[in-house]
Amino acid sequence: MDLGIKGRVAIVTGGGRGIGRETAREFLEAGVKVMTCSRTKAQIEQTCSELAKQTGGDIRHIVADTTKPDDIKKLVAETVSAFGTVDILINNAGTMYSGRFAEMTDEGLQKQLDTKLFGFLRGIREVAPIMRKKKWGRIVSMIGGAGKEPDPYMFGSAITNSALLNMTKSLSTEFGPDNVLVNAVCPGWVGTALWRQHAEGLKKELGVADEEEARRLATRKNALGRFGKPEELASAIAFLCSERASYITGVSLNLDGGRLKGLW
Repeated sequence: MDLGIKGRVAIVTGGGRGIGRETAREFLEAGVKVMTCSRTKAQIEQTCSELAKQTGGDIRHIVADTTKPDDIKKLVAETVSAFGTVDILINNAGTMYSGRFAEMTDEGLQKQLDTKLFGFLRGIREVAPIMRKKKWGRIVSMIGGAGKEPDPYMFGSAITNSALLNMTKSLSTEFGPDNVLVNAVCPGWVGTALWRQHAEGLKKELGVADEEEARRLATRKNALGRFGKPEELASAIAFLCSERASYITGVSLNLDGGRLKGLW
């Protein structure tokens, strides 16, 4: 399917691996020019080199930490310098803060807020004037299902994600008259490095000693009985940014294999 976005310019944060990498690939295959970033120089260089060879597309990168306002400004400025504009922003760089209330610290929550809430908000603040001026834009944020369905184990992430869901809906209303569409993707468990980083905590939460057993019990909570794949999420993200999704805004799309059970 032609997404109708050939020649557009996208920023994908956290593009070195996982969902960010696959999203960049989807865009490149659709003829989109991509700027991406990561905190790890070697990783982002290797990823961009591989994706350029695979797709023949135009992908650039910088080393950036999206918890730092100046790095976000630099990311957008470098994109405009390289490609002349910004059409699409994918807020993907982030983290997950798991653990129950007793384990949560001020420092841990602050890191989560700086990385996701403030990181996402600052990125939008930088690109919104560009998109609104030309009456076309797509903003998609990776948020997480805990913002919709509270889970004691995901207490820290849930606080941040609920705020981001509110932000998504509010900005979709504000930016709508300028044809800037603001949506979110709410993933469940996906087979990425982020899962492996939190496997120990999940083993403790589920009362098992084996990582595979923790994974098996976690997948029981969704209808498909398996983890998601980064490319599955990337395909949905690319669709939300396409001309095929030109009447979709303010949506938080559950990409969790049917884990969340709420009607809305």
